[in-house]
Amino acid sequence: MKGRASALEDLGDGRLLRRGGNPVREAVVMEHARARGYPVPRVYEVRDDAMVLEKIDGPTIQEDIQVRPWMLARHMRTLAELHHRLHEIEHPEGGTLLHLDLHSLNVILGPNGPMVIDWTNARGGDDPALDPALVWVIFRTSGVPVAGRLAARLFIRHFDSLDIARALPAACDYRIADAHTLPRERERVERLRRRYT
Repeated sequence: MKGRASALEDLGDGRLLRRGGNPVREAVVMEHARARGYPVPRVYEVRDDAMVLEKIDGPTIQEDIQVRPWMLARHMRTLAELHHRLHEIEHPEGGTLLHLDLHSLNVILGPNGPMVIDWTNARGGDDPALDPALVWVIFRTSGVPVAGRLAARLFIRHFDSLDIARALPAACDYRIADAHTLPRERERVERLRRRYT
């Protein structure tokens, strides 16, 4: 399995080997969040170029929506709740803990509830609204147009609209600067930025 920034290998014993990113920094943030009750896979081992993680069985929110589209509103509420819970946690180096990629592909619906994965971009920040604003941008520019707009609307209604409006320019800039944003997505983000900021 391969994502935009990492590659996963199933080790066959309830563990995954995840290559890519900055494993040491990522593991510190994940364990920090998990120690505070946030739903994060356990980190078993950290290597220079990889981590060994707990494997969570289940579909992502996105995969479940594709099979059960009537669950979209409920899943967007769950995703919003995960954002609110996350932003109650301070980053180990100060500021609010931001995930900066907490969308429907990075939440697995495991047997014990939703689990948040892919902490590559996590950092501390002063504005928690950047996280949901970034997800709104991703929904609007990276998926199926109609479904993306609906998901964006159902998700963002769980946040203060003024906070999101304030964070939107930074969210667009962040997405445009992301090396893993595809060229066609970058063009859509630029159009969105011109329209809403």
